Amino acid sequence: MRHHETDGMKMPAHAPRILLSPFTNTTNAYIELLKALLADIGYDVQPLSIRGLLRGGLVDLFRPGTVVMFHWIELRAFTSGAGRVSLSLRGALIFLFYCLLMVVGRAKVVYFVHDHAVHNARGKVRELSVRMMSLVRRLADHRVVHAPDFEARYKARYLPHPLYWDAPGRSAAPAARTHASPTFALLGTIEPYKDIAALLEVWPQEQTLEIAGRGDAAYVRALRTIVNKRDMSGTVTIDARFLSDSEFEARICAADVIILPHVADSMLVSGAFFEAIGRVPVLIARSVPFMVWAAQRFDNVFLFDTIEQLPGLVRSIVQEWPNRVEGRAVQARVIDEFGWQVCRQRYSEFLREVVGAPVTR
Repeated sequence: MRHHETDGMKMPAHAPRILLSPFTNTTNAYIELLKALLADIGYDVQPLSIRGLLRGGLVDLFRPGTVVMFHWIELRAFTSGAGRVSLSLRGALIFLFYCLLMVVGRAKVVYFVHDHAVHNARGKVRELSVRMMSLVRRLADHRVVHAPDFEARYKARYLPHPLYWDAPGRSAAPAARTHASPTFALLGTIEPYKDIAALLEVWPQEQTLEIAGRGDAAYVRALRTIVNKRDMSGTVTIDARFLSDSEFEARICAADVIILPHVADSMLVSGAFFEAIGRVPVLIARSVPFMVWAAQRFDNVFLFDTIEQLPGLVRSIVQEWPNRVEGRAVQARVIDEFGWQVCRQRYSEFLREVVGAPVTR
């Protein structure tokens, strides 16, 4: 389900309003998932856009019962291409315009902190992105994180990231498979912040690995060079293109082990984790704070501290297969932690505090 930036979700006229930015994201299903969750707990979710404000939506910003919800607002100030992130003058002005709205409006502002800095930004550009995010955190009335270890650092409330596969309209997670030999996959955007180049430098040459997702052409060429240099073209495949929802779903369902090598100084959580956990038998992840927290709760999450430890971990899983399959015992614990009904309760409680009035459906 896709919506235009100026088309909201139809709700009863008395429903409290949330102005959401961004309202669409063609490369990430998270925003659609969040809109469905907010509508399910009784909110009228509408887009926050300059066009919408000029068409009469500005009045909503001066209603105390309105909630303005921002995700990745800092990205508006930057452009990326050819392997680098740059400041955009036009984007920076739009960013500052939204900051001004936070200052002058009476609506409650909620900022979801997804990252520590803009992905793949370096040097002064990265430092600027960090400062911009800090500004938004200060201007916001409430902050939310999906990683509990960062509540104190960002003075935020932890709310669980909803599972993609437990949302209404999605099929239930398949039972864990028991294959003769495990299949390994790294799915999602192919970008430097995932440290894929370093992973390929140490990946066991005998072990198959599927890498799939859209990526910068120069970075993908560098990855292919490593694969060829290490004579792994027969075991490592790179499908560097945008995957539709159905294609991504098929890849998740076909995998026995998902690799999450994201570096610690970029994102708080990985979206692929919430697609895979409870469905894929085993997850291997770098020991960033959220993954350490997850590994303490789910027996099928295995961690490596340094990239040099990854080959040994991969080989140990292959040798012990299929004893690493945890199945539905893990799935039940995952639903208890991130399932739709849990999220309905937690988000509803949080938003009642924000707007100061109960909302029930």
